[in-house]
Amino acid sequence: MAPMFGASSLGPSAFGCVARNSQSKPVNRNYSTAAQTAITSAGLRANSRTLTPMMMWSNDKRSKNLIAYTQVENDETNAEARGKEDFTFSQPTELSGPWGSKVPARFSYLLVLQSFVIVGLLLFITIKQRPSDAACARQLSPYSPYLESGDLEYQEFTDQNHLMQPSPYRGQPNPEVEEAWVRLWRVPPIHFPEEKLEALNKTPAENYEHVPKDLGGGVKGFLNVFHQLHCLNFVRQYTYRDAYDYSNVTTFRASKEIVRGHVDHCIETLRHFLMCQSDVTPVVFEKDPSRPSGSKSDFNMRRKCRNFGKIQAWTVANKGV
Repeated sequence: MAPMFGASSLGPSAFGCVARNSQSKPVNRNYSTAAQTAITSAGLRANSRTLTPMMMWSNDKRSKNLIAYTQVENDETNAEARGKEDFTFSQPTELSGPWGSKVPARFSYLLVLQSFVIVGLLLFITIKQRPSDAACARQLSPYSPYLESGDLEYQEFTDQNHLMQPSPYRGQPNPEVEEAWVRLWRVPPIHFPEEKLEALNKTPAENYEHVPKDLGGGVKGFLNVFHQLHCLNFVRQYTYRDAYDYSNVTTFRASKEIVRGHVDHCIETLRHFLMCQSDVTPVVFEKDPSRPSGSKSDFNMRRKCRNFGKIQAWTVANKGV
């Protein structure tokens, strides 16, 4: 009978040595090729992780040494010895996790992927929730009905403003220049809700002029930008008062002291505004060999400005008279 690969034949002495059984009878060694293959396969199944049975047939007919067992390295040891070259994503690999636990490699990859997705979503939400220009303007400015209207728009451009730059608003006074300035600042008053007076530190409401209810109600006023433009225009006119006839302009019909006081008021208004805004855009020096200093100030500056045309249009659409 062929030897069986059971527990009785794999005693402690079987590892690393030859198993001898003096009680066994001689065995016919002339197995067919198929039989030898079956025996070998059975042995491999018996202990595939630690022992590999090897059929060792002696040429000596009297030999009773039928089977020898040789201890070999297991598959995991062989894989480590071969290194990373045998590693593929399809292998059931494990990675060491915290506190010595084992984490499947595929699960680790999923955790990394999930982390990237979460970070990407958080970044997207942060960008989408970044405050808009209109929100920043409301945060950095006193109350204005225009800022709450949603019409605020910014424009970016490079200003053309060198020393002798032509403009419809500069040069010797003439009817065209005067009309161009008037169109900038002469707009009707507006109205806004009475309860907003407190936001402007203007109380009590009885101290301020109101718009009739049939015209929309609320408090009567105007946007400060148009007052500033009026002041700038008046100072311009004052510098040309001896070269142009301004007798039809209301602000010049007062006494010299009042006119002078009005001019000083406008200069102070513009000073307040310029210092309050404090434009910090850098002005650079452009090389110019024709000048004694070798350079000139480059006033053609990059700007980001509120759309003045939209402010004018909103003012006309929300007039209080």
